[in-house]
Amino acid sequence: MSITLPSPLTRVPEQARVGATRPQAQEELAPQEAVTTAVVEALSDLYGAEEASRQAWTNRFCGPTGAGEVAPTAPVVGNVKDVPTRAPEIGGWSDGVIQQTKDANCGSAVATMLGKSTGTTSKDGAQDSQTMNALESRFTDGNGTTAHELSNMIAHEGAQVTMGSSLFDTNLVDEALKRDGKAAVLLDSNKVDPSAKGAGPGRTHWVTIEGKNADGTYKVNDPATGKSVSLSASELTDAVNTSWQQHQSGGMLLVEKAAGTTEAERAERGGHLIGALGTSEGGGSRAKKTFGRESS
Repeated sequence: MSITLPSPLTRVPEQARVGATRPQAQEELAPQEAVTTAVVEALSDLYGAEEASRQAWTNRFCGPTGAGEVAPTAPVVGNVKDVPTRAPEIGGWSDGVIQQTKDANCGSAVATMLGKSTGTTSKDGAQDSQTMNALESRFTDGNGTTAHELSNMIAHEGAQVTMGSSLFDTNLVDEALKRDGKAAVLLDSNKVDPSAKGAGPGRTHWVTIEGKNADGTYKVNDPATGKSVSLSASELTDAVNTSWQQHQSGGMLLVEKAAGTTEAERAERGGHLIGALGTSEGGGSRAKKTFGRESS
């Protein structure tokens, strides 16, 4: 709140108080000037009250200031775009990205990551390779992972496929992330690998979506590279569409927690939701990579 004084009032306090105490100054003024001084002092008291209120709010949110300290000030904002972003990220990030250990076991890497974030898979990174090998051996022929096989892996790891779509649907993904769910996406591998952009078609490949950033991009965990990348909805849509054009499969599976259910129940339910993604096996990138495990 600011107070603009009429021009006749602004100089009166200075004139009245030079070389005199407050009672003396009031006695020396003419009656009209005394009235004017009273008005100014009343306004000064109002300003002081406002300052006290402002200081109370400063102390509440920034902490009280001690002797000789200066109260923190809010950042100066010159434009709307300069306002600090306070929007929360959606969905909790995983502790790390699991890199696939073979040319075609991205599916078991994705199932292991999803099992750690939404299921019952051990959080001990030393066990990741054993978990991946066991899933690949039990559910696949070693040449990649279909949507149905991935759904069964996820059920085995204590989580549940709750939706399947041939498209990348931002609304469905965002709602799942708000519930602390995740997504497995079948797409073209070269569309998510920064080192392979512009290199033409890749392979059908599984990645996970772990959350959404405040700027609207999605955090994508890529087992082919062992890295996380931030991709926009349009980039993910393009990656899924390219997978359909080049490999006749693609889409997404939403994955959420499923406490109180059995593996058989989870597998049966998921088996009814995966048909839209096609039957191609998700493997890995066409680029030559040294497979292992690293966190990002």
